[in-house]
Amino acid sequence: MKPDIATRATLAAVIRNDSSAIDKMAGRLQAINQTMDPDSFNELAAAAYLLHNIYNALENSFEQISRSFENHVKDLAQWHKELLGKMFLEIPGIRPAVLSKELIGTLNDLRGFRHVFRHSYDFEIDPKKLQLTIDGFLKKRTALMNALSCFTDWLMRDE
Repeated sequence: MKPDIATRATLAAVIRNDSSAIDKMAGRLQAINQTMDPDSFNELAAAAYLLHNIYNALENSFEQISRSFENHVKDLAQWHKELLGKMFLEIPGIRPAVLSKELIGTLNDLRGFRHVFRHSYDFEIDPKKLQLTIDGFLKKRTALMNALSCFTDWLMRDE
């Protein structure tokens, strides 16, 4: 059963706002990626920062979706992983899957990258790993954004 219209409209607005931010950051990431010098700390750091923030925006939407529907995470030690996993689940009678299975690898890579980037104070950016993460995200960007848009459309449909 869907939440009331006010909750759904608010959630749809959050997802649209996060999606807009992701699109803007992804455009900047794509521009950096076209000319990125693997020896330029500033370019690598800018790309890493954008990937970090892209996943933050995604996770904000995922958290709001979870709060609006199932509203709990059982394993507090691994809540980021559990939260992401929920987005691939169809919950019969509650909501469809938010994301398709084709996105699991890419989003797990982004989640892992964000974790290391956020928590490692002496983190040295590996240009090859960074490039793989960027390429993976950019390759799946359209499918990811379409999935969020489809979920938002589903939210706002009267049934």
